Amino acid sequence: MARARPTRGSTPARTWDTSRLPEAEQFGFWQEAVRQAFVPVSLTRQRDGAFPSAVTARRVGPLAVSTISSQKQWVRRSEEQARRGDGGVFFLNLPLTEGTSASQSGRTARLSSGDFVLVDSSRPFELRFEREFHQISVAVPHECLAPLLATPSEATALRVPGDRGVGAVVAATLRGLAASDGPIERSAARALADHIAGLIALALGSAQPRVRSRGRALLLQAALDEIERSLDDPALSPALVADRIGVSVRYLHRLFEDRGRSFGRWLLERRLERCERALVDPARAHWTVADIAGHHGFNDPSYFARAFRNRYGVSPREHRRTALG
Repeated sequence: MARARPTRGSTPARTWDTSRLPEAEQFGFWQEAVRQAFVPVSLTRQRDGAFPSAVTARRVGPLAVSTISSQKQWVRRSEEQARRGDGGVFFLNLPLTEGTSASQSGRTARLSSGDFVLVDSSRPFELRFEREFHQISVAVPHECLAPLLATPSEATALRVPGDRGVGAVVAATLRGLAASDGPIERSAARALADHIAGLIALALGSAQPRVRSRGRALLLQAALDEIERSLDDPALSPALVADRIGVSVRYLHRLFEDRGRSFGRWLLERRLERCERALVDPARAHWTVADIAGHHGFNDPSYFARAFRNRYGVSPREHRRTALG
C-alpha cells in the first residue's frame, strides 16, 4: 500500500479480488495481493483449483485496516523475509470464523471467532487457516505500540479472548473501525490510532503469562509509564524516574539495557515522536516550532532541530510545510 502521507487522516479503500480471474490465475494473484496489502510472505495451499479470495484495505492515520475473506492456507514469514523486508509493524489479527492459529517465538495461539492475536512482522511467524475464513487485520507501526509494552517480544502469539474484559472492548472497536468507510480527518485519525494502541496494550498486558522475569518487566513498564507522563518536563532524568518507581539509577539503566536502548535514547525518541505528531496536527498550526519543542521537553530549539533532522531527514519546518501544505 502507498506510504505517502495523505491529506486526510484516512484513505479510500482498495480491494484485491480473485473471483473475476480464471481459476488457474487466482492463487498467484492472491499471493501478490497479500504482498501488496501486508508484507512479503510464503503461502501454501492444500490443493490446486479455484481460490476465491478478497482483501479490502485502507489507511486510518498510521494504521492499515484490512478485511479478508479467503480459503484454507498456511502463511509463513521467514527469517530472510523478516530481515530484508518491510518490517516495523505489528499485525493484530481478529478472525471472525473458527480454525485460525498464529505462531511466533515458540508460542502458538489457537483462536476462536472474535479472539485476537498479535504478530511482529520484523520476526518470523506462521499463520494457519484450517478452513475458509473471514478476518479483520490491523497493522500497527512499532512506534505506536512498542513504547506501551514492557516486553514487546513477549506480547506476540498470545490469545486474547474477545468476549470479555478489555479484549471485548478492543474487538468491538476493531469491528467498528473495519466497518467504517467514511473519511477521517488527520488529527482524529491519529488520536484514534493512539486510543486503539492503548487498548491493545492493556489487553495484551492481562494476557501475558506470569514468568519469573515478570517483576522486572513490571518495573520497566512503570518506568515507561513515568516517561510518558513526564515527557514535557525538561528536567526529567534517570535519577528522577528511578526515585519515582523505587529503584536505583543503576538498576534503571539495566532495565533499559534489557530493551536494547538506553534511557536517554528512549526519552529522546519519544519526545521527537510527540513533536512530529504536533507539527502535522492542523489544530496546532498556529504554534511555532519552538513552542512545540518547548512543550515536549526541549529547552534548546537548535538541539531540537538537529535531533529532528537526524531522525526524520528534514528540518521541523520542512516536515510541517510538506504535511500541512
